[in-house]
Amino acid sequence: MPDFPIIDTHLHIWDMDRLTYSAFEGHPLFGKTYQIEDYQRDSGALEIEAMVFLECFADFTETGGQYIDEIKFVEDSAKRDPRIKGIVPMAPLEWGGRVEPMLEEMQANHPTVKGIRRIMEFDADPRALTLSPDFIDGVNLLHKFGWHFEINVNFTQMDIIREFVQHIPDVRMILDHCGKPGIKEGAIDQYRADIGDLAQHPNVWIKLSDLPPYADPENWTEDDLRPYIDATIETFGFDRTIYAGDWPICLQATSLTRWVETLDKALAGASETNLRKFYRDNANDFYRLGL
Repeated sequence: MPDFPIIDTHLHIWDMDRLTYSAFEGHPLFGKTYQIEDYQRDSGALEIEAMVFLECFADFTETGGQYIDEIKFVEDSAKRDPRIKGIVPMAPLEWGGRVEPMLEEMQANHPTVKGIRRIMEFDADPRALTLSPDFIDGVNLLHKFGWHFEINVNFTQMDIIREFVQHIPDVRMILDHCGKPGIKEGAIDQYRADIGDLAQHPNVWIKLSDLPPYADPENWTEDDLRPYIDATIETFGFDRTIYAGDWPICLQATSLTRWVETLDKALAGASETNLRKFYRDNANDFYRLGL
């Protein structure tokens, strides 16, 4: 375990009684409420200085959604655990310029909002969404607010992202979960090529998080993950790589503590300065937490 407090940049909590999450209904693990108190329990011996909440794919339509409601739920949770220092909600960036009033409302009334995530992975046509002029305009609009954009796709969609980032020159972006690489499929060469291309863009960062589900969720080993961890650090370096836990999604394959222990072993030999960058300092910078 790190001998200093860390920042977890990918916390999910949801309340099935307060918001609607159709994607989780009936799921044996995720089809129930997860509150901040559950995270406190599961974080075990980890010393966590701060957390950043990431939106949880609450139901939305072409004309509206639970965007502000989810922010308010997290703000209420932060009253019970003030370590929640940042919120990354969903917003319908595919609206292009029409989304600006919603972003203005978020910034005016919810100061802990730090950026936006609009998941492309589960869209009916991820390519059409991601490369549409309106979506690109919506993402570029985040520059006006000083916000970043979080990229959530899987390895079969990384060709879309390699094209997409060419249209976003000024907005900081971060690739969640290393782009969910095809570890089980042995796609290490593709992974190296994909992140090698993304790393050429200085405004793109990467979140080293939750790799076990993309190996064998029940029987993964450290050796399964090590090539992907090594490739991430070799490509993005310690200056643009950020730690995250992805709780409770990670629970389908690992615990928060086992994930950190796995990273500790993979990063053994790294300097104290670089470990602090990875586990804390980069997060403080990227998410503008002011710690």
